[in-house]
Amino acid sequence: MDFFQHQERARRKTGLLVLYFILAVIAIVVCVNLAVLLALFWGDFQTVSPSQWFTHPFIHWITGLTLAVMLFGCLLKLWQLRNGGQGLAEMLGARHITMDSTATGEKQLINVVEEMSIASGIPAPQLYVLDKETAINAFVAGFRPSETVLVVTQGTLNELNRDELQGVIAHEFSHIFNADMRLNLRLLAVLAGILALGKVGEYLIRGQRRSSFSRSSSNRKGGGGLVFAGLALMVIGYVGLFFGRLIKAAISRQRELLADASAVQFTRNPAGLGGALIKIRNGDGSHLATPHAEDMSHMCFGETLHFRLRNLLGTHPPLDERLSAIGSDWVARARSRARDTSTHGPQSPAAAGPVAPQGASAFAGGSSSIEDSSTPPAAAPAHSTSLPPSQRVGTVSEPDMGYARSLLEAIPEDLRRQIRSPQSAESVLYALILSTSTSDTESLLDALNVSGERQALVTLSETIRALGSRLRLPLIDLALPVLKPLPADNRARILAHLTALIEVDNRYTFFEWALAGLARQQLGEQSGKNRRTRFRRYGALAAELQLLFSVLTWASGAEDEEARTLFQRSTHGLLPAGRTLLPLTHCASHKLGQAVDRLADLSPLLKGPVIDAAADLVLADGKVQVQEAELLRTIAALLECPLPPLFAS
Repeated sequence: MDFFQHQERARRKTGLLVLYFILAVIAIVVCVNLAVLLALFWGDFQTVSPSQWFTHPFIHWITGLTLAVMLFGCLLKLWQLRNGGQGLAEMLGARHITMDSTATGEKQLINVVEEMSIASGIPAPQLYVLDKETAINAFVAGFRPSETVLVVTQGTLNELNRDELQGVIAHEFSHIFNADMRLNLRLLAVLAGILALGKVGEYLIRGQRRSSFSRSSSNRKGGGGLVFAGLALMVIGYVGLFFGRLIKAAISRQRELLADASAVQFTRNPAGLGGALIKIRNGDGSHLATPHAEDMSHMCFGETLHFRLRNLLGTHPPLDERLSAIGSDWVARARSRARDTSTHGPQSPAAAGPVAPQGASAFAGGSSSIEDSSTPPAAAPAHSTSLPPSQRVGTVSEPDMGYARSLLEAIPEDLRRQIRSPQSAESVLYALILSTSTSDTESLLDALNVSGERQALVTLSETIRALGSRLRLPLIDLALPVLKPLPADNRARILAHLTALIEVDNRYTFFEWALAGLARQQLGEQSGKNRRTRFRRYGALAAELQLLFSVLTWASGAEDEEARTLFQRSTHGLLPAGRTLLPLTHCASHKLGQAVDRLADLSPLLKGPVIDAAADLVLADGKVQVQEAELLRTIAALLECPLPPLFAS
C-alpha cells in the first residue's frame, strides 16, 4: 500500500469512525433513558408504565438534551484543536523547543528530525517536550504533512540514545505518511462527545461536595438528587469510555504495527526501534501522568495508561508482539536484558555514532526563468530505481538518509548555528534570493530596505553562493521551521519582503517561485489550517494540469517539436483532447501558484498519476537539472505529497 492508498484509506476510516460514533451515541441515549425511567420509578414519580415510556413526549426532551451535551463536547474539543497540532500541544502544556536550543537531548532531537525531514521531503515538524513526563513516549499531530507538531516526553530525551531516538522519530514520521494525524484529531473530538456526559456527572458530584459543608441538613437532602444524577451520569460515562476505547482499539492497533515496520524500513536499523521498545518494556514504561492520557492513548508511540481488558481495548499491540514483529529473537533479547539489569543494575547505553553517508551525489546547475527561457544547466544522473516516483512518495530509503546527512554535513557549522535563530533564518531566505538573482545587488537591497544589515546580507549571500546549488532547498528546509512560531504579523512581513525582492526584475526564476511557494505554505495565513478534498476527477482541473505540465516541459530544456512530443507522451490519459503544450509566455508564476493550490485539493488517489507525469517530464532525458529537481520537489510538497530527493545511486 503506497502513500496515496494510505491517504484514501484514512479518508474511508473517517466514515467508519462516524459509524462507530453513531452506535456509541445510540447506546448512551438508551442508557440515559433507562436511568431516568428507573429514577422516576424508584422515586414514586412514575406517571406512565415502562411499556409506554418510549412513546412519551418526555423521552424526546431527555434524548435531545443528551445529544446536545454530546454535541457540545465535540464542538468544544474541535474549537480547542482549531490550530491543529499546535493547539493540542498547548492543551497538554508542552514546551516549545526552539531550534537554537543548547540542551543535549534537545539538540540530538533537532538533528534527527532535520535529517529525517530532508530525507523524506516533509517540512521539519515543530518540536515540543512534556517536561514533567519521565516515561518514554511521543506523538505527532496536525491536519496535513506540511503542518505537523512532534511532541516527546522528557523521558524520551533522557533515556534513548541516538539510534533509539531515530527509531521512535521514524515511527512517528510513518504516521505522517500514512495520514493518521488528521484521523487522530477527529477521533479526539468524537471521543470528547462520547465522554461528555461522564464529565458532567463528575462536575455535579464535585460541585455537591464543595457546597455540602455550607448547606443546612434540609438542603443537603435536596442535593441528594444531584448526587444521584451525577453518579448515574458517571456510570453512563463509563459506558462511553468503553465504547471510546473500543473505537480507538479498532482504528489504532494495526496502524502501530504498520508504523513499526515502516520505521525499520526507513532506518534499516532494527536495533534502534527494538532498543526503544525494550527500554519501555523493562524500564519505567510509557504511561503518562497528564490528565489527558486517556484522550491521547491512540496517538502515542506507546500505551499511555494501564487498564483492564487491555487485550480487547488496548490501542497498541503488546510490547512482546511488537518486538516479535521486528524479529523473532527480540523478545528473548528483551528478557535477557531485563535479567541483566536486575542482576547488575542499569547500564548506560552507548552513544551511537553517525552512519556514513550513502550514495550522495550533487546536483549541478543554476536557475531559469518561468517567463523567459534560458540554457539549462549541467545535469546529474537521475536516481535509479524500479519504483515509479509516486511509490517513493511518503517513503525514506537508506540512500535518502545518507544523502540527507551529506547535505547537513556540507553546511558550515557556523551557518547551521546561525540559521537556528529567527533573525538569521530570515536573513538566509533573503540571501538565497540575492545569491541567485541576476538583478543589481543595490537594487535588491533597496527593495528590502534593511540599511543597517546590507553588508552582512551581501556576505551571507556570497557564502551561500559558494556552497553550490544542491544546498539551496536544504537551507530553506532548515530556515522555515525556525520562522513558523513567529507571530502572524512578523511572518506576513517576511513574505512581503520576499515578494519585493523577487519582483525587482519583474520575473520569477524557478528557484524563486519554489522559495516563495514553500514560504507561503508554511508562513502564510492559511498555514496550520485544515484542507479538504474538493476534486475527484481530472476534468475539473484540466486547465491547472495543462499549465503545470507545460511549465515542467519547458523546465526540462526541451524545445519546439521535442517539447510538444514530450508533453503529449507524459500527460497521456490525464488531459482531455485538445489540451496542448502552452507557450512559455502563457505560464506566469502567479498562475502556476494558483493552479498548484487547487491541485492540492485533489482526491489522494488522483495525485499519484500527477506526480508520475511530472517526474516523467523531469526524467525524460535521463538527467535531473537543478531547476527541475527544485521545481518537482516543491510542487510535490505543495500538493502535500512528500517526495524524497532524486540523486545518483
